[in-house]
Amino acid sequence: MILAAYEKWGDRCPEFLLGEFAFAVWDPNRRRLFCARDHTGLRPFFYWYTGSMLAFSSDPLNLFAIPGIRRELNRTKLGTFAAAFFRDDGHPHETFFRGIFSLPSATALSFDGVGLNTRRYWDPEETLVQVPARPEEAFEALRELLFEAVDCRIRTKETTAVFLSGGLDSSALTAIAARCLARTNRSLTALAAVLPESSKPRFTDEREFVEEFRTYPNLNIEYVAPETGGPFDGIEDASEFAAGPVVHPAGYLLDALHHAALGRSAQVVLWGTGGEAGPTAPAREYYLELALGMRWATLTRELRQFRARYRVKPTRFLGKLARDLLYPDGIGASPRMFLFAPDFLRQAEDIPLQRVRWPDHRTEQRRVIDGIRNVHALPYRTTAHRAPVAYPFLDKRVLEFCLAAPGHLKVRNGYQRYLIRGALSGILPEKIQWRTGKRVFAPDYPVRFRAQQENALRLIASIGARDPVRGIVDVDGLVRLLQRDLSADREKSLREVPFTIYLICFLRQFSEFRP
Repeated sequence: MILAAYEKWGDRCPEFLLGEFAFAVWDPNRRRLFCARDHTGLRPFFYWYTGSMLAFSSDPLNLFAIPGIRRELNRTKLGTFAAAFFRDDGHPHETFFRGIFSLPSATALSFDGVGLNTRRYWDPEETLVQVPARPEEAFEALRELLFEAVDCRIRTKETTAVFLSGGLDSSALTAIAARCLARTNRSLTALAAVLPESSKPRFTDEREFVEEFRTYPNLNIEYVAPETGGPFDGIEDASEFAAGPVVHPAGYLLDALHHAALGRSAQVVLWGTGGEAGPTAPAREYYLELALGMRWATLTRELRQFRARYRVKPTRFLGKLARDLLYPDGIGASPRMFLFAPDFLRQAEDIPLQRVRWPDHRTEQRRVIDGIRNVHALPYRTTAHRAPVAYPFLDKRVLEFCLAAPGHLKVRNGYQRYLIRGALSGILPEKIQWRTGKRVFAPDYPVRFRAQQENALRLIASIGARDPVRGIVDVDGLVRLLQRDLSADREKSLREVPFTIYLICFLRQFSEFRP
Protein backbone atom coordinates (compact mmCIF):
# COMPACT_ATOMS: atom_id res chain seq x y z
CA MET A 1 0.00 0.00 0.00
CA ILE A 2 2.86 2.35 0.86
CA LEU A 3 4.60 1.60 -2.45
CA ALA A 4 1.36 2.20 -4.34
CA ALA A 5 0.89 5.50 -2.52
CA TYR A 6 4.46 6.55 -3.33
CA GLU A 7 4.00 5.67 -7.01
CA LYS A 8 0.78 7.68 -7.17
CA TRP A 9 1.61 10.77 -5.08
CA GLY A 10 5.40 10.72 -4.71
CA ASP A 11 6.65 12.81 -1.79
CA ARG A 12 3.08 13.76 -0.88
CA CYS A 13 2.10 10.15 -0.12
CA PRO A 14 2.23 10.47 3.72
CA GLU A 15 -0.52 13.09 3.52
CA PHE A 16 -2.93 10.39 2.28
CA LEU A 17 -1.98 7.64 4.73
CA LEU A 18 -3.84 6.91 7.97
CA GLY A 19 -2.79 5.16 11.14
CA GLU A 20 0.59 4.56 12.74
CA PHE A 21 3.58 4.13 10.44
CA ALA A 22 7.27 4.73 9.84
CA PHE A 23 8.76 3.66 6.52
CA ALA A 24 11.63 4.07 4.07
CA VAL A 25 11.34 3.67 0.28
CA TRP A 26 14.37 3.36 -1.98
CA ASP A 27 13.69 4.85 -5.43
CA PRO A 28 16.26 3.23 -7.78
CA ASN A 29 15.36 5.43 -10.71
CA ARG A 30 16.12 8.63 -8.81
CA ARG A 31 18.76 6.98 -6.57
CA ARG A 32 17.00 8.53 -3.64
CA LEU A 33 15.74 7.39 -0.25
CA PHE A 34 12.36 8.68 0.93
CA CYS A 35 11.24 8.20 4.56
CA ALA A 36 8.27 9.35 6.62
CA ARG A 37 6.83 9.11 10.11
CA ASP A 38 3.14 9.16 11.05
CA HIS A 39 1.19 12.25 12.04
CA THR A 40 1.74 11.99 15.79
CA GLY A 41 5.04 10.08 15.84
CA LEU A 42 3.66 6.84 17.24
CA ARG A 43 6.06 4.60 15.30
CA PRO A 44 9.78 5.20 15.95
CA PHE A 45 12.33 6.37 13.38
CA PHE A 46 15.90 7.14 14.48
CA TYR A 47 18.80 8.05 12.22
CA TRP A 48 22.49 9.03 12.08
CA TYR A 49 23.76 11.20 9.27
CA THR A 50 26.96 12.41 7.68
CA GLY A 51 27.31 14.15 4.34
CA SER A 52 27.60 10.85 2.47
CA MET A 53 25.84 8.30 4.69
CA LEU A 54 22.45 7.84 6.34
CA ALA A 55 21.78 5.00 8.80
CA PHE A 56 18.31 4.51 10.26
CA SER A 57 16.41 2.13 12.52
CA SER A 58 13.32 1.84 14.69
CA ASP A 59 15.68 1.17 17.62
CA PRO A 60 18.55 3.62 18.24
CA LEU A 61 20.65 0.90 19.91
CA ASN A 62 20.90 -0.95 16.59
CA LEU A 63 22.79 1.98 15.09
CA PHE A 64 25.78 1.43 17.39
CA ALA A 65 26.57 -1.82 15.56
CA ILE A 66 27.65 0.30 12.56
CA PRO A 67 31.37 1.18 12.51
CA GLY A 68 31.95 4.86 13.16
CA ILE A 69 28.83 5.48 15.22
CA ARG A 70 29.89 6.06 18.81
CA ARG A 71 27.76 5.63 21.92
CA GLU A 72 27.92 8.99 23.72
CA LEU A 73 25.54 10.82 26.04
CA ASN A 74 23.84 13.95 24.76
CA ARG A 75 24.10 15.99 27.96
CA THR A 76 22.30 18.99 26.48
CA LYS A 77 19.23 16.96 25.51
CA LEU A 78 19.11 15.24 28.89
CA GLY A 79 19.21 18.46 30.87
CA THR A 80 16.81 20.47 28.76
CA PHE A 81 14.28 17.68 28.26
CA ALA A 82 14.00 16.98 31.96
CA ALA A 83 13.57 20.67 32.70
CA ALA A 84 11.02 21.12 29.93
CA PHE A 85 9.00 18.09 31.15
CA PHE A 86 7.45 17.00 27.83
CA ARG A 87 7.30 20.52 26.41
CA ASP A 88 9.44 21.70 23.53
CA ASP A 89 12.98 21.56 24.93
CA GLY A 90 14.61 23.47 22.07
CA HIS A 91 16.23 20.31 20.68
CA PRO A 92 13.28 18.44 19.17
CA HIS A 93 15.28 16.38 16.66
CA GLU A 94 17.90 15.20 19.15
CA THR A 95 17.86 12.09 21.34
CA PHE A 96 19.72 11.25 24.55
CA PHE A 97 22.48 9.84 22.31
CA ARG A 98 24.85 12.37 20.74
CA GLY A 99 24.58 12.29 16.96
CA ILE A 100 21.44 10.10 16.90
CA PHE A 101 18.41 12.03 15.69
CA SER A 102 14.70 11.35 15.63
CA LEU A 103 12.49 12.07 12.66
CA PRO A 104 9.71 14.28 14.08
CA SER A 105 6.05 13.40 13.75
CA ALA A 106 4.32 14.35 10.48
CA THR A 107 7.69 14.76 8.81
CA ALA A 108 9.13 13.31 5.60
CA LEU A 109 12.85 12.90 4.93
CA SER A 110 14.66 12.54 1.62
CA PHE A 111 18.33 11.60 1.10
CA ASP A 112 20.23 11.59 -2.18
CA GLY A 113 23.44 12.82 -3.76
CA VAL A 114 22.50 16.41 -2.95
CA GLY A 115 22.07 15.77 0.77
CA LEU A 116 19.35 15.34 3.39
CA ASN A 117 16.11 17.33 3.50
CA THR A 118 13.08 17.20 5.78
CA ARG A 119 9.57 18.55 5.29
CA ARG A 120 6.61 18.85 7.66
CA TYR A 121 3.57 17.50 5.81
CA TRP A 122 0.72 18.01 8.31
CA ASP A 123 -0.44 20.40 10.99
CA PRO A 124 -3.84 19.89 12.68
CA GLU A 125 -4.55 23.64 12.76
CA GLU A 126 -3.90 24.20 9.07
CA THR A 127 -6.69 21.91 7.90
CA LEU A 128 -10.13 23.28 7.09
CA VAL A 129 -12.68 21.17 8.95
CA GLN A 130 -16.33 22.17 8.97
CA VAL A 131 -18.08 21.16 12.19
CA PRO A 132 -21.90 21.12 11.83
CA ALA A 133 -23.59 23.98 13.69
CA ARG A 134 -26.36 21.82 15.17
CA PRO A 135 -25.06 19.79 18.17
CA GLU A 136 -26.92 16.64 17.13
CA GLU A 137 -25.33 16.73 13.68
CA ALA A 138 -21.88 17.47 15.12
CA PHE A 139 -22.09 14.50 17.49
CA GLU A 140 -23.25 12.26 14.66
CA ALA A 141 -20.35 13.39 12.48
CA LEU A 142 -17.85 12.66 15.25
CA ARG A 143 -19.46 9.28 15.91
CA GLU A 144 -18.94 8.31 12.25
CA LEU A 145 -15.30 9.44 12.42
CA LEU A 146 -14.65 7.45 15.59
CA PHE A 147 -16.18 4.30 14.12
CA GLU A 148 -14.10 4.66 10.96
CA ALA A 149 -10.90 5.37 12.96
CA VAL A 150 -11.42 2.15 14.93
CA ASP A 151 -12.69 0.03 12.04
CA CYS A 152 -9.82 0.84 9.67
CA ARG A 153 -7.36 -0.41 12.30
CA ILE A 154 -9.08 -3.75 12.99
CA ARG A 155 -11.02 -4.71 9.86
CA THR A 156 -8.24 -6.98 8.51
CA LYS A 157 -7.25 -8.45 11.90
CA GLU A 158 -8.38 -11.89 12.95
CA THR A 159 -7.76 -11.28 16.65
CA THR A 160 -8.26 -7.89 18.32
CA ALA A 161 -7.82 -6.82 21.93
CA VAL A 162 -8.38 -3.59 23.81
CA PHE A 163 -6.91 -2.28 27.05
CA LEU A 164 -10.03 -1.51 29.13
CA SER A 165 -9.57 0.60 32.25
CA GLY A 166 -13.22 1.55 32.80
CA GLY A 167 -12.70 5.24 31.97
CA LEU A 168 -14.27 7.19 29.13
CA ASP A 169 -11.40 6.70 26.67
CA SER A 170 -10.91 2.96 26.87
CA SER A 171 -14.63 2.30 27.31
CA ALA A 172 -15.43 4.26 24.16
CA LEU A 173 -12.93 2.20 22.15
CA THR A 174 -14.32 -1.02 23.63
CA ALA A 175 -17.93 -0.16 22.79
CA ILE A 176 -17.06 0.91 19.24
CA ALA A 177 -14.73 -2.01 18.48
CA ALA A 178 -17.24 -4.57 19.74
CA ARG A 179 -19.88 -3.20 17.36
CA CYS A 180 -17.47 -3.06 14.42
CA LEU A 181 -16.38 -6.67 14.95
CA ALA A 182 -19.96 -7.87 15.42
CA ARG A 183 -20.66 -6.99 11.77
CA THR A 184 -18.41 -9.88 10.70
CA ASN A 185 -19.17 -12.22 13.62
CA ARG A 186 -15.82 -11.62 15.31
CA SER A 187 -15.14 -11.20 19.01
CA LEU A 188 -13.13 -8.69 21.03
CA THR A 189 -10.91 -9.42 24.02
CA ALA A 190 -10.91 -6.71 26.71
CA LEU A 191 -7.85 -6.80 28.98
CA ALA A 192 -8.45 -4.98 32.27
CA ALA A 193 -5.73 -4.29 34.83
CA VAL A 194 -7.16 -4.82 38.30
CA LEU A 195 -5.94 -5.38 41.84
CA PRO A 196 -4.68 -8.80 42.93
CA GLU A 197 -6.54 -10.54 45.73
CA SER A 198 -3.94 -9.46 48.29
CA SER A 199 -4.58 -5.76 47.60
CA LYS A 200 -8.37 -5.79 47.39
CA PRO A 201 -9.08 -5.10 51.07
CA ARG A 202 -7.00 -1.89 51.06
CA PHE A 203 -7.68 -0.40 47.63
CA THR A 204 -10.42 -0.03 45.05
CA ASP A 205 -10.07 -0.63 41.33
CA GLU A 206 -12.33 -0.13 38.30
CA ARG A 207 -14.05 -3.53 38.21
CA GLU A 208 -17.53 -2.09 38.71
CA PHE A 209 -17.20 -0.09 35.48
CA VAL A 210 -15.48 -2.86 33.53
CA GLU A 211 -18.37 -5.16 34.46
CA GLU A 212 -20.75 -2.86 32.58
CA PHE A 213 -19.57 -4.64 29.41
CA ARG A 214 -20.51 -8.14 30.58
CA THR A 215 -23.72 -8.03 28.54
CA TYR A 216 -21.86 -7.55 25.22
CA PRO A 217 -22.27 -10.89 23.40
CA ASN A 218 -19.00 -10.75 21.41
CA LEU A 219 -16.80 -9.34 24.19
CA ASN A 220 -14.56 -11.46 26.40
CA ILE A 221 -13.26 -9.72 29.53
CA GLU A 222 -9.95 -10.93 30.96
CA TYR A 223 -8.67 -9.51 34.24
CA VAL A 224 -4.93 -8.95 34.58
CA ALA A 225 -3.82 -8.83 38.22
CA PRO A 226 -0.09 -9.47 38.72
CA GLU A 227 0.75 -10.40 42.31
CA THR A 228 4.38 -9.37 41.92
CA GLY A 229 6.19 -6.50 40.27
CA GLY A 230 6.88 -2.87 41.03
CA PRO A 231 8.64 0.31 39.91
CA PHE A 232 12.13 -1.10 40.53
CA ASP A 233 11.83 -4.25 38.44
CA GLY A 234 14.98 -4.97 36.44
CA ILE A 235 17.22 -2.30 37.96
CA GLU A 236 19.84 -4.98 38.70
CA ASP A 237 20.41 -5.24 34.94
CA ALA A 238 21.24 -1.79 33.58
CA SER A 239 20.86 -3.01 29.97
CA GLU A 240 17.09 -3.08 30.53
CA PHE A 241 17.21 0.74 30.48
CA ALA A 242 19.77 1.20 27.70
CA ALA A 243 17.21 2.69 25.29
CA GLY A 244 16.32 5.55 27.62
CA PRO A 245 15.48 6.55 31.19
CA VAL A 246 11.86 7.57 30.55
CA VAL A 247 10.05 4.38 31.54
CA HIS A 248 6.58 4.28 33.10
CA PRO A 249 6.98 3.53 36.85
CA ALA A 250 3.93 1.25 36.57
CA GLY A 251 5.57 -0.55 33.66
CA TYR A 252 5.11 -3.88 35.47
CA LEU A 253 1.37 -3.52 34.90
CA LEU A 254 1.77 -2.51 31.25
CA ASP A 255 4.08 -5.49 30.73
CA ALA A 256 1.44 -7.79 32.23
CA LEU A 257 -1.21 -6.39 29.87
CA HIS A 258 1.04 -6.90 26.85
CA HIS A 259 1.88 -10.43 28.00
CA ALA A 260 -1.84 -11.21 28.20
CA ALA A 261 -2.39 -9.75 24.71
CA LEU A 262 0.42 -11.87 23.26
CA GLY A 263 -1.02 -14.89 25.04
CA ARG A 264 -4.26 -14.25 23.19
CA SER A 265 -2.33 -13.91 19.88
CA ALA A 266 -3.75 -10.41 19.44
CA GLN A 267 -2.74 -8.94 16.10
CA VAL A 268 -3.58 -5.47 17.32
CA VAL A 269 -4.39 -3.90 20.69
CA LEU A 270 -6.50 -0.74 20.86
CA TRP A 271 -5.35 1.84 23.38
CA GLY A 272 -7.15 5.02 24.46
CA THR A 273 -3.97 7.10 24.71
CA GLY A 274 -4.46 10.61 23.35
CA GLY A 275 -8.15 10.95 24.14
CA GLU A 276 -7.59 14.28 25.93
CA ALA A 277 -6.07 15.65 22.74
CA GLY A 278 -9.34 15.04 20.91
CA PRO A 279 -12.74 13.54 21.82
CA THR A 280 -12.27 13.65 25.60
CA ALA A 281 -10.65 17.09 25.79
CA PRO A 282 -11.93 18.64 29.06
CA ALA A 283 -11.86 22.22 27.62
CA ARG A 284 -11.78 23.76 31.11
CA GLU A 285 -10.63 27.11 29.70
CA TYR A 286 -14.04 27.47 28.07
CA TYR A 287 -15.44 28.70 31.41
CA LEU A 288 -13.00 31.62 31.39
CA GLU A 289 -13.81 32.26 27.74
CA LEU A 290 -17.44 32.70 28.76
CA ALA A 291 -16.45 35.10 31.54
CA LEU A 292 -14.21 37.24 29.32
CA GLY A 293 -16.90 37.23 26.64
CA MET A 294 -19.40 38.48 29.27
CA ARG A 295 -21.73 35.59 28.56
CA TRP A 296 -22.92 35.65 32.14
CA ALA A 297 -26.15 33.73 31.71
CA THR A 298 -24.43 30.76 30.02
CA LEU A 299 -21.56 30.84 32.52
CA THR A 300 -23.89 30.92 35.52
CA ARG A 301 -25.95 28.03 34.19
CA GLU A 302 -22.89 25.91 33.41
CA LEU A 303 -21.25 26.57 36.77
CA ARG A 304 -24.43 25.74 38.65
CA GLN A 305 -24.67 22.42 36.81
CA PHE A 306 -20.91 21.87 37.16
CA ARG A 307 -21.19 22.09 40.94
CA ALA A 308 -23.98 19.53 40.95
CA ARG A 309 -22.02 17.11 38.71
CA TYR A 310 -18.53 17.36 40.23
CA ARG A 311 -19.23 18.49 43.83
CA VAL A 312 -16.65 21.26 43.48
CA LYS A 313 -17.15 24.92 44.39
CA PRO A 314 -17.09 27.05 41.20
CA THR A 315 -14.99 29.77 42.86
CA ARG A 316 -12.26 27.30 43.78
CA PHE A 317 -12.39 25.75 40.30
CA LEU A 318 -12.15 29.12 38.49
CA GLY A 319 -9.36 30.24 40.82
CA LYS A 320 -7.27 27.21 39.95
CA LEU A 321 -7.90 27.77 36.25
CA ALA A 322 -6.74 31.37 36.48
CA ARG A 323 -3.66 30.38 38.49
CA ASP A 324 -2.68 27.75 35.92
CA LEU A 325 -2.92 30.36 33.18
CA LEU A 326 -0.86 32.94 35.08
CA TYR A 327 1.74 30.39 36.22
CA PRO A 328 1.85 27.63 33.58
CA ASP A 329 5.01 26.11 35.11
CA GLY A 330 3.77 26.28 38.67
CA ILE A 331 4.55 28.84 41.36
CA GLY A 332 8.20 29.03 42.31
CA ALA A 333 9.41 25.81 40.71
CA SER A 334 9.80 24.16 37.34
CA PRO A 335 8.64 20.53 37.21
CA ARG A 336 11.41 17.96 36.84
CA MET A 337 11.58 14.23 36.29
CA PHE A 338 15.06 13.57 37.64
CA LEU A 339 17.04 14.58 40.73
CA PHE A 340 20.00 16.28 39.05
CA ALA A 341 23.28 17.18 40.69
CA PRO A 342 23.42 20.96 41.31
CA ASP A 343 26.55 21.38 39.16
CA PHE A 344 24.88 19.63 36.22
CA LEU A 345 21.81 21.85 36.57
CA ARG A 346 23.97 24.95 36.43
CA GLN A 347 25.59 23.72 33.21
CA ALA A 348 22.31 22.70 31.58
CA GLU A 349 20.67 25.08 29.16
CA ASP A 350 17.93 27.12 30.78
CA ILE A 351 14.38 26.43 29.65
CA PRO A 352 12.38 29.66 29.61
CA LEU A 353 9.23 29.64 31.67
CA GLN A 354 6.03 29.56 29.70
CA ARG A 355 4.30 32.85 29.13
CA VAL A 356 0.92 33.71 30.55
CA ARG A 357 -1.65 31.94 28.40
CA TRP A 358 -4.79 33.59 27.11
CA PRO A 359 -7.79 31.51 28.23
CA ASP A 360 -8.60 29.65 25.05
CA HIS A 361 -9.55 25.99 25.21
CA ARG A 362 -8.19 25.31 21.71
CA THR A 363 -4.77 26.64 22.70
CA GLU A 364 -4.68 24.25 25.64
CA GLN A 365 -5.89 21.38 23.45
CA ARG A 366 -3.12 22.13 20.97
CA ARG A 367 -0.62 22.06 23.84
CA VAL A 368 -1.78 18.54 24.67
CA ILE A 369 -1.39 17.49 21.03
CA ASP A 370 2.08 19.04 20.89
CA GLY A 371 3.01 17.27 24.14
CA ILE A 372 2.18 13.92 22.56
CA ARG A 373 4.12 14.81 19.42
CA ASN A 374 7.13 16.00 21.45
CA VAL A 375 7.68 12.49 22.80
CA HIS A 376 8.84 11.33 19.35
CA ALA A 377 12.55 11.50 20.31
CA LEU A 378 12.19 9.13 23.26
CA PRO A 379 13.29 5.58 22.43
CA TYR A 380 10.66 3.07 23.41
CA ARG A 381 11.53 0.24 25.75
CA THR A 382 12.25 -3.01 23.93
CA THR A 383 9.27 -4.08 21.81
CA ALA A 384 10.24 -7.76 21.68
CA HIS A 385 7.58 -8.62 24.27
CA ARG A 386 5.02 -6.01 23.30
CA ALA A 387 1.87 -6.49 21.25
CA PRO A 388 1.28 -4.15 18.27
CA VAL A 389 -0.75 -1.18 19.51
CA ALA A 390 -3.10 1.18 17.65
CA TYR A 391 -4.33 4.59 18.83
CA PRO A 392 -7.63 5.51 17.13
CA PHE A 393 -8.08 8.74 19.13
CA LEU A 394 -4.89 10.07 17.52
CA ASP A 395 -6.24 9.50 14.02
CA LYS A 396 -5.56 12.74 12.15
CA ARG A 397 -9.21 13.09 11.10
CA VAL A 398 -10.41 12.78 14.69
CA LEU A 399 -7.84 15.32 15.94
CA GLU A 400 -8.73 17.83 13.22
CA PHE A 401 -12.45 17.58 13.93
CA CYS A 402 -12.12 17.82 17.71
CA LEU A 403 -9.72 20.75 17.53
CA ALA A 404 -12.14 22.63 15.26
CA ALA A 405 -15.20 21.87 17.43
CA PRO A 406 -16.48 24.88 19.44
CA GLY A 407 -16.30 24.99 23.22
CA HIS A 408 -20.02 24.58 23.81
CA LEU A 409 -19.80 21.04 22.40
CA LYS A 410 -16.99 20.11 24.80
CA VAL A 411 -18.51 21.67 27.94
CA ARG A 412 -22.24 21.16 28.17
CA ASN A 413 -24.94 20.74 30.83
CA GLY A 414 -22.30 20.94 33.56
CA TYR A 415 -20.19 18.15 32.07
CA GLN A 416 -16.66 18.39 30.74
CA ARG A 417 -15.50 15.96 28.02
CA TYR A 418 -18.94 16.25 26.47
CA LEU A 419 -17.84 15.53 22.89
CA ILE A 420 -17.42 11.83 23.59
CA ARG A 421 -20.50 11.69 25.83
CA GLY A 422 -22.69 13.22 23.15
CA ALA A 423 -21.19 11.30 20.23
CA LEU A 424 -21.59 7.89 21.90
CA SER A 425 -24.96 8.40 23.55
CA GLY A 426 -26.77 5.05 23.39
CA ILE A 427 -23.48 3.28 22.65
CA LEU A 428 -21.58 3.74 25.91
CA PRO A 429 -23.05 2.18 29.07
CA GLU A 430 -24.80 5.05 30.87
CA LYS A 431 -22.92 4.46 34.11
CA ILE A 432 -19.68 5.17 32.23
CA GLN A 433 -21.06 7.82 29.89
CA TRP A 434 -21.94 10.16 32.74
CA ARG A 435 -19.20 9.35 35.25
CA THR A 436 -17.16 12.37 36.36
CA GLY A 437 -14.15 10.75 38.03
CA LYS A 438 -11.52 8.11 37.45
CA ARG A 439 -9.50 5.98 39.82
CA VAL A 440 -5.74 5.80 39.41
CA PHE A 441 -4.23 3.28 36.99
CA ALA A 442 -2.32 1.30 39.64
CA PRO A 443 -4.04 1.83 43.03
CA ASP A 444 -1.56 -0.31 44.99
CA TYR A 445 1.51 1.33 43.46
CA PRO A 446 2.66 2.90 46.80
CA VAL A 447 2.68 -0.54 48.44
CA ARG A 448 4.75 -1.99 45.60
CA PHE A 449 7.07 1.00 45.84
CA ARG A 450 7.71 0.36 49.56
CA ALA A 451 8.13 -3.38 48.99
CA GLN A 452 10.98 -2.73 46.54
CA GLN A 453 12.54 0.20 48.36
CA GLU A 454 15.44 -1.93 49.61
CA ASN A 455 16.29 -2.90 46.03
CA ALA A 456 16.65 0.76 45.14
CA LEU A 457 18.72 1.49 48.27
CA ARG A 458 21.09 -1.39 47.49
CA LEU A 459 21.69 -0.01 44.00
CA ILE A 460 22.40 3.44 45.40
CA ALA A 461 24.70 1.99 48.10
CA SER A 462 26.92 0.63 45.31
CA ILE A 463 27.61 4.19 44.10
CA GLY A 464 30.92 5.29 45.61
CA ALA A 465 31.99 8.79 46.55
CA ARG A 466 33.97 9.18 43.31
CA ASP A 467 31.45 7.49 41.03
CA PRO A 468 31.09 9.60 37.84
CA VAL A 469 27.29 9.17 37.99
CA ARG A 470 27.34 11.79 40.75
CA GLY A 471 28.26 14.37 38.13
CA ILE A 472 24.72 14.02 36.74
CA VAL A 473 22.59 12.66 39.59
CA ASP A 474 22.01 14.07 43.06
CA VAL A 475 22.67 10.71 44.73
CA ASP A 476 22.57 12.06 48.30
CA GLY A 477 19.25 13.78 47.63
CA LEU A 478 17.93 10.53 46.18
CA VAL A 479 18.85 8.64 49.34
CA ARG A 480 17.16 11.23 51.52
CA LEU A 481 14.00 11.06 49.44
CA LEU A 482 13.94 7.26 49.53
CA GLN A 483 14.33 7.14 53.28
CA ARG A 484 11.59 9.65 53.99
CA ASP A 485 8.07 8.73 54.89
CA LEU A 486 6.14 8.69 51.63
CA SER A 487 3.33 10.69 53.16
CA ALA A 488 5.73 13.64 53.68
CA ASP A 489 6.15 14.25 49.95
CA ARG A 490 4.27 11.42 48.31
CA GLU A 491 3.96 12.79 44.78
CA LYS A 492 7.62 13.85 44.57
CA SER A 493 8.87 10.50 45.90
CA LEU A 494 6.69 8.31 43.72
CA ARG A 495 7.61 10.28 40.57
CA GLU A 496 11.19 11.44 40.91
CA VAL A 497 12.73 8.45 42.71
CA PRO A 498 11.94 5.81 40.03
CA PHE A 499 12.88 8.09 37.13
CA THR A 500 16.19 8.95 38.79
CA ILE A 501 16.95 5.26 39.39
CA TYR A 502 16.22 4.58 35.71
CA LEU A 503 18.55 7.45 34.79
CA ILE A 504 21.39 5.87 36.77
CA CYS A 505 20.82 2.56 34.95
CA PHE A 506 20.73 4.37 31.61
CA LEU A 507 24.01 6.19 32.28
CA ARG A 508 25.88 2.95 33.02
CA GLN A 509 26.03 2.03 29.32
CA PHE A 510 28.41 4.92 28.65
CA SER A 511 32.08 4.29 29.40
CA GLU A 512 32.44 7.67 31.10
CA PHE A 513 29.85 6.69 33.76
CA ARG A 514 31.23 3.33 34.78
CA PRO A 515 32.97 3.21 38.18
